[in-house]
Amino acid sequence: MSKATFSKISRRSMVAAGLGGAALLGGTSLSIAQSQPPLAGKFASALYMQFPAGEAVPTAITAQGYQFPVEWYDTAGNSYTADDLRGRLTLIQFWRTRCGACQYEVPAMDALARQLEGPKLRIIAIALMEDSLQDIERFYSKYAIRKLRIYQDRDHLAFSQIAPAHPGHGVRATPTTVLVGPRGNYISAYSGVPGWERPEGIKLLKWYMDNA
Repeated sequence: MSKATFSKISRRSMVAAGLGGAALLGGTSLSIAQSQPPLAGKFASALYMQFPAGEAVPTAITAQGYQFPVEWYDTAGNSYTADDLRGRLTLIQFWRTRCGACQYEVPAMDALARQLEGPKLRIIAIALMEDSLQDIERFYSKYAIRKLRIYQDRDHLAFSQIAPAHPGHGVRATPTTVLVGPRGNYISAYSGVPGWERPEGIKLLKWYMDNA
């Protein structure tokens, strides 16, 4: 996914479109301000990637005349696609055990899941294909990961098709988090450590839980 897929629409117009014009209700600057997500910290930087309203997370790709599902797997071998995320806001974290920043980010996401997960929000962590189940289980044991289920990207399609490239460096890296709306649409993404567990990240997630 290239940088060209990201919208050049302003944050204000993008959110207004996603809310069906609710931002214009009443015609006051106050109502417009209240309709916009509260962006602070790293979420207010150019590294916080926002998507055009309604852009769907891919569930399959076609190559050489064949269609391949963009899926990931649990420890029982069950497969999942973005269609299985519908109904709740979902924060996806792509990670790997040998990623230094992931040793901080995965435990942070686990703690955040214990704090915020519920009827409006789920948080999932998908390990890249380079990690075996044993690698992941050792990591989960070492860092006392209790809330996040184990998911694996066995064929690299989930990471390569769902995660965007870093907007500055043009490559995909771990950790990358992708925020998906209840209808299976992209909302935003961050390649690196944005601080979802910090006050500005929690405030932003709660805003989307109420407005996505």
